[in-house]
Amino acid sequence: MPQPVVLTSSEEEAVQRLGRRIKAARLRRNITQEAMASRAGVTRKTYADLEAGKPTVGLSILVKTMMILGYLDRVGDLLAADPIGEDAEAESGRKRASSRSGIGDF
Repeated sequence: MPQPVVLTSSEEEAVQRLGRRIKAARLRRNITQEAMASRAGVTRKTYADLEAGKPTVGLSILVKTMMILGYLDRVGDLLAADPIGEDAEAESGRKRASSRSGIGDF
């Protein structure tokens, strides 16, 4: 069974802020939670969890919601520019990430 993801307070705030922004976008379009949930193919509770910023909501539900709201193109833009990774690659070269026991991906 996978370990639950533990978020820092700043990570939790970022997820909650995203949920609030999704809610605001839905309200500006005058769409109910029930209608959004139906269009996304999830229950109203699952959709409400997304707006509440609960980290247990799946990425596919977020992507589907972004599509419904007309923002699907923004999903692909999230890491279009990666200055931190590009700087690290330029400095040390590209290396294959190793998989070591007890160390999780991030």
